[in-house]
Amino acid sequence: MNEKEVLRLDDYITEEERQHLLSELHRFFVWVGEQLPDTFEIDGKRIEVNDLIWRCIHKKKFSDEEKKHIEELVLLLEKTEKYNEETLAKAMLTRQDAIKLYHESASLLRAIMDIRECEEGKVKLKESKDGIKIKIDDAKRWLGFLKGVGKKE
Repeated sequence: MNEKEVLRLDDYITEEERQHLLSELHRFFVWVGEQLPDTFEIDGKRIEVNDLIWRCIHKKKFSDEEKKHIEELVLLLEKTEKYNEETLAKAMLTRQDAIKLYHESASLLRAIMDIRECEEGKVKLKESKDGIKIKIDDAKRWLGFLKGVGKKE
């Protein structure tokens, strides 16, 4: 840290700000809009998270060995997220560091959710034609409703 980067007490998060960030992490869908971590390092080995999820989406069935590795990765991601959350709860952090830790935790939660959904087969590359048609019909009904709401009789 050079002389210009001297931190003041005001640079650190307050207990109220800390509690706000922690409560935000426990909201449903906190990971929505967060970027997946590009890589995750485990025991000095880098794992390309985006690449893993992409391969996972395209794979129809997993071997027992692959399932075991996926579950191990999820456990490690959860352990890291929990550590980040504990650090956020207890450490003396600057606002910048706290916000960075918050977003890192949220992105880990997103990776965990994406990997679990992928493994369970919930993530699909394409919807069936019937599914798309139903969504189009729903959208048309909503548009008709919205057009009718704004009209004066």
